[in-house]
Amino acid sequence: MRIKLIALLAAAACALIALSGLDLLDIRPVFAEQAQQKAEAAPVATASSADAEKGILAALNRKEKELQAREEELVRNEERLNIVKADIEQRITELKREHEEIAALVKKMDEINDQRNKKIVKIYESMSPEEAASRIEKLDEEMAVMILASMSERKAAKILSFVDVSKSAKLSQSLRIKN
Repeated sequence: MRIKLIALLAAAACALIALSGLDLLDIRPVFAEQAQQKAEAAPVATASSADAEKGILAALNRKEKELQAREEELVRNEERLNIVKADIEQRITELKREHEEIAALVKKMDEINDQRNKKIVKIYESMSPEEAASRIEKLDEEMAVMILASMSERKAAKILSFVDVSKSAKLSQSLRIKN
């Protein structure tokens, strides 16, 4: 940005030197009259070149101020973005931590449910097949299937032999799908 500004200033300086200086250096005696006329016209040319120089400098100053304002705005925007980025990263970290906590709780709940299910299965396994069958008939199908699927095949078969035929068929079909 500053390099462009320096190059623009150098170009403007070269243009000013070309406009104001070359014609005044012509001092050959052969062209004395022309030199005199040019010397008289020189103040007008100098005035107009001075105005041009002032205009160019004013334009350069405006551009430099605009560039500085843009640069300051970009710096402010970058600072805002860095703040937002830090906030987002902090939130992501918090969400990951909460996700891990939830996953640990879900795992713990699954373990507790598995332990409970194992206890229920042991209770039904310790019952006589007739007593277990009468109770399984009264359970909902999902619970009955869970209990029977967790038992050994021999014990589940003994219990199913005492369950009502239609209920036994449904449970057998559900066991086939579950396995």
